[in-house]
Amino acid sequence: MSGEIYAIGLNHRSAPVDLREQLAVADDDHARILAGLRERAGLAEAMVVSTCNRVEVYAVAGRAFVPEQVLPALAELQRAPGEAVVDHAFVRVAGDAARHIFRVTASLESLVVGEPQILGQVKDAFDRARTSGTVGPVLDRCLSLAFKSAKRVRTETEIARGAANISSVAVELARSIFGELTGCMALVVGAGEMAEGAAVHLRSDGVAEIAVVNRSSPRGVALADKVGGHYEPWDRLAAQLARADIVIASTGAPHPVIDRALLKPVIRSRRGRPLFLVDIAVPRDVDADVTSLPNVYLYNVDDLQQIVHENLRSRRGEADRAAAMVDEEVGDFVHWMRTRAIGPMIGRLQAFGREVVDAELERTVRKLGPITPEQQAVIEQMGRAIMQKLLHRPMSNLRNAHHDAATLPTPMLAEALGALFELGPAASAPAPAVDAEPTTTDAPPAPLRREGTG
Repeated sequence: MSGEIYAIGLNHRSAPVDLREQLAVADDDHARILAGLRERAGLAEAMVVSTCNRVEVYAVAGRAFVPEQVLPALAELQRAPGEAVVDHAFVRVAGDAARHIFRVTASLESLVVGEPQILGQVKDAFDRARTSGTVGPVLDRCLSLAFKSAKRVRTETEIARGAANISSVAVELARSIFGELTGCMALVVGAGEMAEGAAVHLRSDGVAEIAVVNRSSPRGVALADKVGGHYEPWDRLAAQLARADIVIASTGAPHPVIDRALLKPVIRSRRGRPLFLVDIAVPRDVDADVTSLPNVYLYNVDDLQQIVHENLRSRRGEADRAAAMVDEEVGDFVHWMRTRAIGPMIGRLQAFGREVVDAELERTVRKLGPITPEQQAVIEQMGRAIMQKLLHRPMSNLRNAHHDAATLPTPMLAEALGALFELGPAASAPAPAVDAEPTTTDAPPAPLRREGTG
């Protein structure tokens, strides 16, 4: 429905990593993807959140919008298999879409609940959409309130205390494999935020040696210096793989940087020593076919679930408190959406009623001939009273629709009312100012099933 908000996509609950990586959107590719989605799926507003755990489109429907076209359009733009994408996708609409967006931003839908990176990732996605010109009043209001809600969650709950992130969980996995890491040589492939987090955790766990391999020498050197390790240029990757006990890979490469061809001679040189690889990148850095080699053990982000569940269990109470806070903030946004939808339509309905009454009064007075001012006032009062009585019930029901779950969604009622009375579409209301930062469920969703109307 035109003007409604949607959340559509894949995440770690609904789709495996090998499918998510096919839709992953590079930072410098957002403008192309957003333009293509608007054209192919009829979106009035849109942004894309693409992280290691999710590829999700937050959108506002235009007049030609068909929600089932969004993921196939994204798949086509990314040259991914559309049918597989649809089988693992979800569609949430109205209040459920807003709740999902708020929960994602507050890190309640993260693989590691409470991790801090997602807020920055959503802000970056929002900024890219604004730069691309695909953010309008609805997404602006929604994300502004979502950022405010996330800040409140982090300030007023302890959800982030002891919260791990993907990098720390990767190191925890390494610890579970080796027991103590003090005698291990660790190789970190990449030098971005996730790689840096892993390197810092490795150092705090007392690994004997950390090597950093990265395509960009300045960033690699900076990270190696920060953790007391040593930098190795990219052409030394195979040599460092031959020495490492554990490898944590997290680059921004669009394709695997470690594959069977690279590892085969490395494994021969290791003379039976096992090699453990933890791939926390999406798209993946390590090709799955390396597991066909002897003594190679590969883990990706989807393999970290058990450690994550243990982490969450200790903070379940704080997560429940945070969820209640988010629901309060979602209610404010949903109320704004309903007011935005019905306010202009009620005004148009009243104007239509006055227009009809005035025209009929003029015609009636002409037919009556000369009458006194008092008589004309009585006739006008009667006409307006009839109009008010006729319009009172539909306007009252429209205002109160959100109290009755059995009714149609308020924006849909407003649109139906406009069609019945031929009032035209409701004008878009401007987004009121928000006291927020500058705009600078555990169950997997059913495939492509619209989930609620809020």
